[in-house]
Amino acid sequence: MNLYRSFCFAVSGAAIAALCSIAALPAAANPAPKTKVSVKQAEAAALKKYKTGKLQGKTELENEDGKWQYAVMVRAGGKLHEVMIDAKTGKIESEETVTPGEEAAEKRAEAAKKHGKMKKSAKSAKSETDEADEKGEKSEAGEKK
Repeated sequence: MNLYRSFCFAVSGAAIAALCSIAALPAAANPAPKTKVSVKQAEAAALKKYKTGKLQGKTELENEDGKWQYAVMVRAGGKLHEVMIDAKTGKIESEETVTPGEEAAEKRAEAAKKHGKMKKSAKSAKSETDEADEKGEKSEAGEKK
């Protein structure tokens, strides 16, 4: 009887270990790259663009469409700017003015995507509603003819 219990514990322990190693695979499959540009260099490039700006929050390394970029947040002229710096070249790839709410929604969407629970953002839900309204207006116009 004791031999049977020992066997069961060994098999269940091995199964748990296997499941844990499988769960860790996606993180290992997409490791952060070796970058030529440091965080400090990326921040300096963004501040060069906005000379009177101040850094906001933490600069993050992100994989945007297969390309590694630093997302540097700079507050300048009363506006918040997200400056995307190429992690290999140090050049500005893109920039956009964002609100703190938009940035928070983007972070929530990225976190949900990482966990496989992609939720619709308020922006996409609104655009779907607008499209539905436009279709409704078109069909009403067709009925009036």
